[in-house]
Amino acid sequence: MDLKVFGQIIREKRNAIGLKQEELSQQSGVAIKTIHSIELGKGNPALKTILRIFEILALDLLIVASKNTKK
Repeated sequence: MDLKVFGQIIREKRNAIGLKQEELSQQSGVAIKTIHSIELGKGNPALKTILRIFEILALDLLIVASKNTKK
């Protein structure tokens, strides 16, 4: 899975629902630096971290992963 594409999907969804990184951080319990890194496609976030972000953004991991592998 391309982490840059993955991060882009998260950033686009966050922006589409009008959340700032700080708000996503507060709601998900994930550090803002981690969210920033994920959106830039850097690092290797734990599955638990990704799931907490996806829960707030109402994203489905399997759907995002399948779209990502098709690119």
